[in-house]
Amino acid sequence: MSDNETAHPYPISVVRFGMGKEIQLYSDELVVTGIEQTQELRVPLASLRRLTLMPGDPTPSKLVLLADLDDDSTVILAEGMTNARDFREMLPHLTELCPDLELEPSDMGEQLRQALSNQRAWNLTCLGACVLVCIIVYALYLIVAFIGTFHH
Repeated sequence: MSDNETAHPYPISVVRFGMGKEIQLYSDELVVTGIEQTQELRVPLASLRRLTLMPGDPTPSKLVLLADLDDDSTVILAEGMTNARDFREMLPHLTELCPDLELEPSDMGEQLRQALSNQRAWNLTCLGACVLVCIIVYALYLIVAFIGTFHH
């Protein structure tokens, strides 16, 4: 292999979030790119003990992903991650490669599924409310137009 080729040509799973930020899962490491310009964080899967997913401080929908390593240090892998769907899809691959990995919360995949369902329901509710308001305004317009025809 030449110096220009990478050791990992294709990631197993990729989670893109933000401008140029992504989490790449390879068979032996987790790579987070876009933390700062041209900087990436590589965490060997063998050193991962626990992954913690927390809501962001000012904006709960922007998640913070922390990794506890086997040397008792904690690393912030991602701040402001909004792509819960792709991260949820990455979790089975990650737990398959690291069977000893602890997840905090322990039902992380289920909680992400519920959050996505709640978001989808909220979006449908908002869309339904907007359509209902438009229908009501149109009905009022028709009523006013109909009443206006009797006055002339």
